[in-house]
Amino acid sequence: MRAGELVARLCGVEGFIVEIEGGETVTSDNLTEGRSRISLPLRYGRQTLGQVVLLLPEGKERLEPHDLRTARWAARIMGRCLNYAARMKHEPRKNGIEEVSEALHKAPLTPRERDVVALLMSGASTRQIASETHLTVGTVHTYLKRIYPKLGVRSRVELVARMIGTDGLVFGHDHTAPVPVPTTSSEAMN
Repeated sequence: MRAGELVARLCGVEGFIVEIEGGETVTSDNLTEGRSRISLPLRYGRQTLGQVVLLLPEGKERLEPHDLRTARWAARIMGRCLNYAARMKHEPRKNGIEEVSEALHKAPLTPRERDVVALLMSGASTRQIASETHLTVGTVHTYLKRIYPKLGVRSRVELVARMIGTDGLVFGHDHTAPVPVPTTSSEAMN
């Protein structure tokens, strides 16, 4: 697992073991018995998804405080990534453009706001959206500020997740249930 290698390198440890709930285990090539270990939980919210075990260099009993903070941060990120990967694995594949167009059509947006969201969904930057729509960058930002609350999101990432239907899914939920797209401004604000 590339994430385990990156965490080990960032924290200056000799090796790692990533144990995921359900029995899957990934280890580094250089596992040495008898080394001190630090175990950190891999969590998403309150749910524990597994753990990452870091093998300290010979003669070291603990990580330096800044390395420990880095390891904890990395374990949180790994937990989020595992959750996201599991959601994507269980989420039925959408039919791309048709699904996004349908969700966009149902959204409580003005035609110009739909144009901005469509360009954002295509991967356009703020400057590219401004150029395509003949708006200023500031005006595009204003549109985005209006669009976010209408769709009940706080960022571009959440907006894209809402549009493609992957938001709101977490471990233990019914992955076959459709994700609702708000139909009125008041619903989006709640």
